[in-house]
Amino acid sequence: MLSKQWIKHKAHEVVYKAGTNNPILICERNHIPVCHQNLGRAILGHYTNVNRIPLITLSAQNDEFEDNYACAHELGHHYCQHGNNTEWLSRNNLRFNTFGSEYEANKFMVDMMLDGINAHDFETKEQLMKYCHIPAWAERYIDWDLLIE
Repeated sequence: MLSKQWIKHKAHEVVYKAGTNNPILICERNHIPVCHQNLGRAILGHYTNVNRIPLITLSAQNDEFEDNYACAHELGHHYCQHGNNTEWLSRNNLRFNTFGSEYEANKFMVDMMLDGINAHDFETKEQLMKYCHIPAWAERYIDWDLLIE
């Protein structure tokens, strides 16, 4: 299992190299194709490799907010090198994981979206999360003590 520190460092490295923490732009700047498919309302996204080429598939039924965090989660699978055997990110599995590839992808998502953010610029945690496109279910992945320091 990857450490929290490794995931945070990797997320920072990805944001720094891309010059943004926007997951769609990160994909574009790193030549990671993102496609939209009709995956139904339950599925948000999926990561796979096709002939060693990474591919992120997002649901055509996602709104922009869902696309942002789903893409960031799938980038987590890519940069944490999880391969092809990851779960589909669905509305039914948005729960707190304490270990494994889903934990790592969610932790990467949150760390990437918070990179460079000063928590003191926001009056509430909810404002910060909304600004950074972090869904409420992912709040438990935020290390608030480190973010506020």
